[in-house]
Amino acid sequence: MKKSKWLSLVLLVTLIYGCTNDFMTEEQSRDRNGKALPIEFVMNVSDMIDSANTPDSKVKKEGFEFEEGDIIHINAVFTLLDKTTVTKYDCLELKDGKWISREEDSDNGEPMSWPWDADFATFEAYYISHSSGILEAEIKRLLDELRNEADPVYAKIENVNYGAAVELDFKHLCAKLTINGLKEGQKEFWLQKDNLKDAFSLQRNKEAENGSESLKFDFITAGDDLLKGQENRVIGTSDEKGSVTFYLAPGDYSNMKITYPYGLPYLIFTDVEGLANLESNKAYTLTIGAGSGNVEEADEGDGWTDPDGPDIKLTEIEINALLKAIHDGNEYVTENGTIILAKDGDGTVLLKDVDFQNNSFKAQSLPNGTVFDGKYHYIKNIKNSSLFTEVNGVVRNLGLYCAEISDDKDSSAGILAPISNSSAEISNLHLINISIIKKPATIHEICDVGSLLGTNNGKIQNVKFGGKITVEVTSENAPARIHIGGLIGQSSGHVSNISLLSDYNNDLSIDVICDCRVVDFDKITSGDRYVGGLIGLSTGRTENCMIKARVTSANTQGILMYTGGLIGMIRGTTDGKSDVSLSNSVVSCDVTGGLAFPINETTNGEGRSYTGGLVGYVYSATSITSSKSMGKVNGHDYKDGFKPYDNAFYALGGVFGQIYNVKTVQDVDARADIITDLPYDKNSRYYKGKFAGRSDKDYMPGNSCHNTGANKEIDEIGNISYE
Repeated sequence: MKKSKWLSLVLLVTLIYGCTNDFMTEEQSRDRNGKALPIEFVMNVSDMIDSANTPDSKVKKEGFEFEEGDIIHINAVFTLLDKTTVTKYDCLELKDGKWISREEDSDNGEPMSWPWDADFATFEAYYISHSSGILEAEIKRLLDELRNEADPVYAKIENVNYGAAVELDFKHLCAKLTINGLKEGQKEFWLQKDNLKDAFSLQRNKEAENGSESLKFDFITAGDDLLKGQENRVIGTSDEKGSVTFYLAPGDYSNMKITYPYGLPYLIFTDVEGLANLESNKAYTLTIGAGSGNVEEADEGDGWTDPDGPDIKLTEIEINALLKAIHDGNEYVTENGTIILAKDGDGTVLLKDVDFQNNSFKAQSLPNGTVFDGKYHYIKNIKNSSLFTEVNGVVRNLGLYCAEISDDKDSSAGILAPISNSSAEISNLHLINISIIKKPATIHEICDVGSLLGTNNGKIQNVKFGGKITVEVTSENAPARIHIGGLIGQSSGHVSNISLLSDYNNDLSIDVICDCRVVDFDKITSGDRYVGGLIGLSTGRTENCMIKARVTSANTQGILMYTGGLIGMIRGTTDGKSDVSLSNSVVSCDVTGGLAFPINETTNGEGRSYTGGLVGYVYSATSITSSKSMGKVNGHDYKDGFKPYDNAFYALGGVFGQIYNVKTVQDVDARADIITDLPYDKNSRYYKGKFAGRSDKDYMPGNSCHNTGANKEIDEIGNISYE
């Protein structure tokens, strides 16, 4: 049945016996010759009545018309001349413009007709979209489906005399409620309340003893057979302009909730008088305006579940099946029948907190175009594997709680994935108690390690840290390039809005540790270490990040040794065409750099250890603006008798270890204290400055940089005119 407009529709239904439209006289009705008589049906569909229960009620003329293949279920109670009764059922299907009895086509059935000795009868009829034919088993349907289909309609007529036409006047069994003034841009809303009847059923009852039949329709509360563990609700489709329509069981809706999908809080309705008695076959409209006294914003936190709360514990088999379902974009139901993953749009939605119980599992990729929405739930106790092999699609609203990777492999690592590609979008994540510890014996290639991702080439936003975050790479002989960050090892994408969970402020720690030494100095051709509290190496855009972190490379040796409280190195291009920048970010750090060694006496072979409160080394970036470093930057006093190797340079700065060829540096505040007792000489290879240890320009308070660290004995810039 298609929706079009509410209208009266008359359909003449003549069964194969070929009766005429002339009604029988009483004398004719008694001269029956013992033969059954075909029944003439006249079917009318009534308009839904505009309800006057609310002052602002109105009805839009939206209705339906029957179409090919539609089914009508009819039950009749015939009272015979001897005052006994006979009941019959028939199923009519619209074929080629005519209503044909499905009972006649069945093996044992026959079309409904007037018994030859009938006196009068009562008829009931139901239309339910997508009925499959003769009603044998109970039909159950969620009211959600009425977003796209006409609601059930029902007709009843009593005391129809034998032979008379049966006029069935169908009415809607649901009430129609339209609410205006909701949030624009939303595709759907949920309606929820206590004891909500969010489904309906139709049953055909047969009594074997006397052969009687009846049809029974009920509005019911859906169980797991329909919802599979999901919350009870009725889903309404919105026009995305703030208007949504629900089809509801008649009843009291004066106290209810309108939520975002999957029960996320939005509005609470309390004692709304006009919604106290919604009746079937009536349309209601409620417009919410400013200051609506009985409607308030739901105050139920930020929607996140309690990570220490109840969860669904998964076996290894179930974990693998869940991840495969996420990859394929399918729903997943556990072995005991609990749905934990629902299909939604272009992907899936996590419906429960789940516990991996430190089981082994096989990670899957997240394909491009696929959406995995955690809906503010947590995946807990992930061990020794990333959740995905790579992320190409969308991950959002997901918490990762108590996760650990600890191995001796050379490969990159992050608890979400080793890598996200340029199509990836990752947003609104919680990372709580994450530990990534890599212990490879040797590292011969690039190694990218972060708590979330090893490498990011996509977009990451709105990530919050909680609990203890540890990212560490330890190796006795590591000549390769290593990128380590509290969130990401290496990022060429866009990173924004990274912060700390307020509930964990007192217990939060982000520890980023590089402990990589070199044994075979004579064989070294590379040995670069980029270590940052947030990102090891950034060749993209970073903005609106606020963290506190302990970052140490104290036991590390490297040719290029760049260590920063927020980012180890920001590297742009000399032509300035790429957008490589840092803005609106703050770090409270405890940062310590490593030891630099040269491989030859050339500029390319010189050793460099640059350590900064904000960034270790900024090279050819587009801009560094509105950012601040706090905490402390530690010198190399931890090494007794420290003396730089020949052709090895050190730069220590409150904001930057070194800054070079940056177009715009504006409103940058150096508040981090430099902690060192080492002597300082501008002509030595050891430079330290309140703002930068080494620079190609003089960044002074007069040009919108603010050096407020308590280092009065140290110049603003340790060494200027470096090229």
